[in-house]
Amino acid sequence: MKYKQSQFGWVVIILFTLLVAFLCLAYAFQWGGNPLPFIPFLALSSILVILGLMLYKLTVEVKGTTLRLSYGIGLINLKFEIDVLEETEIIRVPWYYGVGIRITPKGMLYSIHGWKALQINFKSKGESKRVMVGTAEPELLKKVLEHNCKK
Repeated sequence: MKYKQSQFGWVVIILFTLLVAFLCLAYAFQWGGNPLPFIPFLALSSILVILGLMLYKLTVEVKGTTLRLSYGIGLINLKFEIDVLEETEIIRVPWYYGVGIRITPKGMLYSIHGWKALQINFKSKGESKRVMVGTAEPELLKKVLEHNCKK
């Protein structure tokens, strides 16, 4: 079975759009007692646009026993080879874990929005690993992983 699903991070998109719009307005109208010069304006705007493109969505894909996570335009691309699937559990992610790539007490969390995630305990090259993948369809992701990576 194959699985591919993308989630858009509307909070990230809106936040970065508002920040870039604010910078453009601050530069265009020269707000403040020490207005923003062109080079810092260009640098800050460029950084925000690049970060926005890198983080605006999360794509989760399962092909065979490989779990692939890709953020934004694909510059952040993670691949997990699952030799033995030990356990999968649908969990509710606490709000204070945030979104993005996070280190949590329960392992690495990869999410873009929402409170649902699939906690995956597996072995890869003899080493036990645990990741949490935020998804709108944790039941389907669990079913595909359990089908492809028999215990």
